[in-house]
Amino acid sequence: MNIRAGLLLATLVAVIPSSAAWAGPADAPAKARILGGCDVAFLVTSTLHDFPGSARCLPFEAVLARAPTGDPVIPSVEVEVPVAGMETRNKSRDGQMREMFRSDRFPRIHAAAHDVNVGKLREEMGKGRVGKATLDLVLRIRDVERKVRATASNLKESGERVVFDLDFPVSLREFDLKAPTVLGIVRVGDKVTVKITFILTVSPAP
Repeated sequence: MNIRAGLLLATLVAVIPSSAAWAGPADAPAKARILGGCDVAFLVTSTLHDFPGSARCLPFEAVLARAPTGDPVIPSVEVEVPVAGMETRNKSRDGQMREMFRSDRFPRIHAAAHDVNVGKLREEMGKGRVGKATLDLVLRIRDVERKVRATASNLKESGERVVFDLDFPVSLREFDLKAPTVLGIVRVGDKVTVKITFILTVSPAP
């Protein structure tokens, strides 16, 4: 069901953009600390009607460093979404979703990104109102890991605060998840659209 949302994240994971604090190549600090959070929205299709869902990732941290070339990079960032916090405003449907995720054994959806070139992402997202950048994530749902290509957009920077969106589709089938049915008639579609809004705070590393 809304499973993908949590994936996201995602998702995600996606601590990719950089704030003005990391922009200057010469006078910017060698390292910075990133504190992040994110809200997850997902849209699920079915044979009856589409329905939305939401979730929130756990707070996370990452380090912004500088590559030998001088580019700002994030060596590694990990984001987790508790399955118990995913909901679609329908208790019966949410219960089926948790069963599909086997939340008793796999309570969280995990996403990670590695060697993220923040400078490049920031440049691509900064190209006007439609600026977008691609980001590869490793998404783990239950005990299955898959690579997912996401699109980062809507970058907003204000002082130490950075906000951006990360969008990607998720296929239940690719994660060995069986789409739930209701009364043997209504079946959830294979594709779930996920959108994660990240809110980051960047500050010099202690």
